[in-house]
Amino acid sequence: MRFVEAIHLILQQAPTVVGFVGAGNIFQTFAPPTAAFPFIVVGAQSDEPASPTLSSKDTLRRASVVVDCISTSLADSARIADHVRYDLDKSKGSIMPINNVAMVIQSVIITNDSMTFDLGSDGGENAGVFVCSVNIKIYYVATTPVPVTLTTGL
Repeated sequence: MRFVEAIHLILQQAPTVVGFVGAGNIFQTFAPPTAAFPFIVVGAQSDEPASPTLSSKDTLRRASVVVDCISTSLADSARIADHVRYDLDKSKGSIMPINNVAMVIQSVIITNDSMTFDLGSDGGENAGVFVCSVNIKIYYVATTPVPVTLTTGL
């Protein structure tokens, strides 16, 4: 999903986030099992038209994205989440994802955040990690859709 890629790229350019976790520790959708702590995972929750029309020609989209800030320390996880909020809130502009088609981001809005403790697969006290999740809404301009005309097959 292009909007996940866009948030991923924005975070890789965010000085306070990169200063804390490094650009190589920001992942899309999932982190490899060998990822060093701390790290960030950007994932999609939803993507929908901002103002749906019957003609399906709307290009303004609203996506929900979660940015998980993961560390072995609650203080570090919370600090990374603070940096994410600071660097993303009210972001806008044009960004060039991998497919070399510019993506116009109208606005990034922080909606809420949450904290959890993941015990890990074995449930041991040393296996757990802290996850501070920052939930955001991103308004972006999508490419103009080209709907398929449905016909009855014979």
